Amino acid sequence: MKIRYLLIVLIIISGNIAFGQSVENKLYPIEIQPRVFGTRFIYDRQLINNPLALQIPILQARDPKASYEFLMYKAQKQSLAYLTILPTAISLYAIFNRDKVSDGFYWSTVGGSFLVSTYLNFKSAAHLRKAILRYNQIVSNQVGVSFETLPNHQPVLGLGFVHKF
Repeated sequence: MKIRYLLIVLIIISGNIAFGQSVENKLYPIEIQPRVFGTRFIYDRQLINNPLALQIPILQARDPKASYEFLMYKAQKQSLAYLTILPTAISLYAIFNRDKVSDGFYWSTVGGSFLVSTYLNFKSAAHLRKAILRYNQIVSNQVGVSFETLPNHQPVLGLGFVHKF
């Protein structure tokens, strides 16, 4: 009887150990392919047209710098979505109430929102590029060679090896 209870306890414990192990997902580098209209990304041999789809692998890397840069990109893209509402609303208001909207106000609002959206597009693209570069540094090859020159003009050769436990 004691042996049965002991076997049951051992089976339960071994089952918890076997199924309680966390599975670490392998992270793959992200390749950037510039195109005429936009950029295409390749992750794990899959083509991705929308950079927001890269949120999962970048955040799974658990790197604070890559996460910060990607979340800044995402916040700026969200701001751009809200910013496009302003000229649309003013245009609709100007269509229905031509007498109440001056040409100077209309064009300054549309032009200003165009300039702000262009600026945010460039800044968000820079944040995305920084996030992808940092992510690729994290998941890149774990053995590397570097060659640098010291301030006193002496060359230094370095060899590095990184292993995750």
